[in-house]
Amino acid sequence: MVSEFNLLWEFVDFLPAGFIFGFFDNFILLIGAYTGINIEKYIDNKASGVLGGVVGAGLANSISDGIGALIDPNMNKMFVGIVLGTILPLFLIPIIEKLRK
Repeated sequence: MVSEFNLLWEFVDFLPAGFIFGFFDNFILLIGAYTGINIEKYIDNKASGVLGGVVGAGLANSISDGIGALIDPNMNKMFVGIVLGTILPLFLIPIIEKLRK
């Protein structure tokens, strides 16, 4: 088991800085966007999936950035700032939606 962890850490050390963050960031973002689109259709039959996709992607981006920062050893110290910086713009969604309509 110890050798398996050593092999994993050797692989992680081989990756360029920020790779792990970037991978988890986009992977979870995509899942959130598709989930948001699907959930919106159950809430409002007339919905086009745009708002659900935006909210789903925004929340997933905050989560994925936080997970990526925790997992990527190069970004651990930036976790709080990254999560706060991605959550705060979500509060602008209602304003943007009013401007859109």
